[in-house]
Amino acid sequence: MSKQPYLSVIIPAFNEQSRIADSLYAIKDYLSEQPYRSEMIVVDDGSNDLTTEIVKFIDIYGKEVNEHDEGTLMENLKNVGKGYSIARGMMRASGQIILFTDADLSTPISEIEKLLPEFEAGYDVVIGSRNMEASVVEKKPWYRDAMSLLFNTAVRLISVSGINDTQCGFKAYRREVAHRIAMRQRIYGFGFDVEHLYIARKSGFKIKEVAVEWRHKEGSTVDPLKDSITMFLDLLRIRWIHRML
Repeated sequence: MSKQPYLSVIIPAFNEQSRIADSLYAIKDYLSEQPYRSEMIVVDDGSNDLTTEIVKFIDIYGKEVNEHDEGTLMENLKNVGKGYSIARGMMRASGQIILFTDADLSTPISEIEKLLPEFEAGYDVVIGSRNMEASVVEKKPWYRDAMSLLFNTAVRLISVSGINDTQCGFKAYRREVAHRIAMRQRIYGFGFDVEHLYIARKSGFKIKEVAVEWRHKEGSTVDPLKDSITMFLDLLRIRWIHRML
């Protein structure tokens, strides 16, 4: 088996002490059953709870009982944003394919099996989607549906057309593509997903959207009003920042 991982899994985390353990065990159990080598990178975004301590304990325990490979923990000195955390993880990752997934595993890690074949078909960025006919989605709160509808409409008009769901937290990239996008990224809040896709399309990378399973998990830190305004302004910033692409 090659020493280089085939798959890198990045998990951004902020104050996730109540669920990070279950998510990490689920990811580690799944990856340990796969025929390829993998790595897991947790990027803690300045948590002020026990998130980092739990991650460290799980790694130490897993290594001692020889059940799981040790992962990598990166810590931001302060809370900067999900986009910043993912960019850090991407630059650190060494897998041929780099996936990021939300810490609550709203999309089960096993859904990666739907994304990986698309890289064999020649795509450079493969993203999970909750808005396709074959998507399996547990009903979202009304405000999430409203935000999604309005934001996706704005995205198609202002930034990236032809994509049903830019915000699903389950995206995979070829390593060299991930590194190039992360180096150009300037949006560190929730709008970073759109920036990634905007850079990818302007750079000529092939994007594929794939229907996935998604379940609503309680504990979201999204503010319906504040974050909607911020994300809309990010769309305008993306166009301006990358106008030379």
